[in-house]
Amino acid sequence: MKKFVSLLIILAVFASCEEDVSFNTPAFQARKDNFMWRAQDYSAVYNPLDSTLVLTGYQGLEEVRFHAYPVIITGTGTSSFFQNATFELGNDENSGAYHSFIDNGATYEFETGIADDPNGELVLQNNDPVQKPGTISGSFRFDAPYVGEIPGAPERINFQNGVFYEIPITFGVNQ
Repeated sequence: MKKFVSLLIILAVFASCEEDVSFNTPAFQARKDNFMWRAQDYSAVYNPLDSTLVLTGYQGLEEVRFHAYPVIITGTGTSSFFQNATFELGNDENSGAYHSFIDNGATYEFETGIADDPNGELVLQNNDPVQKPGTISGSFRFDAPYVGEIPGAPERINFQNGVFYEIPITFGVNQ
């Protein structure tokens, strides 16, 4: 009887073990002011007329947006890939980062490319051999000052260790 009970306990332990793996593909996430931030929705819009890319991530009432020019694309349609490129954010008018959030009805905005030495980097990487065509991947980081006039607003916003992976590309006119 003891062997039977022991066998049932061991069987129950092994039967309750399962591997529950979830993947975050596509993904758009970073560390915002040292806390994990993950976009719930995202988009990548490429304008082939002026070679501009606008990459946007949303989480609730927050928005992170990058614009970069010139972004070179190879291929057409769903077989398109962006050439690897690095854009310096804040020191070049052709690229920049923007972050906004709404709190108690007030909109707080942060932007690279203005005074106070903003800095950052947007890296487009298509060196993953299994990446889906028609998507874009890369990394980012930026530190941007507040650009509004709301009293008590944070002076800066900081995003580090940011990644975006297999974000579907939409071709159209950027806004």
